Amino acid sequence: MKHLRPHRLFELVRTPDYRSRTAQIVMPDKDTPSLLDTAILISLARLIQPRNFFEIGTFLGVQTLNMAANIPSVDKIYTMDLGHEDTRSLQQQKEDAVLTVKHLENEKRLAFLGTPHESKIEQIFGNSNTYDFSRFHGQIDMVYIDGGHDLETLTNDTRNSFAMLSPNRPTCVAWHDYGHDFYPQVKTYLDELSVAKKIYHIEDTIMCFHLQNPPPGIAEQLDK
Repeated sequence: MKHLRPHRLFELVRTPDYRSRTAQIVMPDKDTPSLLDTAILISLARLIQPRNFFEIGTFLGVQTLNMAANIPSVDKIYTMDLGHEDTRSLQQQKEDAVLTVKHLENEKRLAFLGTPHESKIEQIFGNSNTYDFSRFHGQIDMVYIDGGHDLETLTNDTRNSFAMLSPNRPTCVAWHDYGHDFYPQVKTYLDELSVAKKIYHIEDTIMCFHLQNPPPGIAEQLDK
C-alpha cells in the first residue's frame, strides 16, 4: 500500500484557472462522507473523466449527488443498494445493518431525487453478492465501493468492479472506509490486495484507489 498526502492528488488535476477547480459539494453531517473524502473522489473523477460511474452503496444518495454535480464528463451514474426484498434473509454485521435500515427509511428522500441531476442517475436494487453484473462488464470507467463491509461482500464487490472496468480507457476503482475503526477488515483486505495491484491510500482520509490505464504521466507522478 502506498500512502499519499492529499495535495499530491489534488495537484495532478490540471485546470486552466481556479474557476475550473470549483466544486458544488453537499455540506457533511454525521451521516455523510467528509469534505476531504468527497474532494478526493471528485479529483479522481476529474483525472480520468469517466463517462459511466458505478457506485456500490447508495445509502442516503449524498455521494451520488456529489458525483453527478461535479463530473462534467459523466453520461450515466449507476448507484446500487439493497431493496426491501433483499433484506428478508440477509445477515449483516450490526454496523452495516443500521445503515441499511436508515437507507430504506429514506428511500423516498434520497439526496439526488428531485434535483436536475436525477435524469442521469439509475438506481439498482439488489444484493451485490448475488447480482449479475455481466451487462456492465467492460462498460464502466469508475467504480466507488462503499457497500457491505464484511469480507465476503468486500471481496465480491472488488472482483465485480474490476470486471466492469472499460478495457481501453483510463479507469479507477475507489474504496471507502480504509482504516475505519468499525471495519478493520477493509484495511486488512486492501493491504493484502495491494501486493498484487497498485493501491494508494490518501492520508488523513479513509479513501483508497487504484488506477487502471492511467492518463499519461499520472502513475509516474504518483510514485515519485
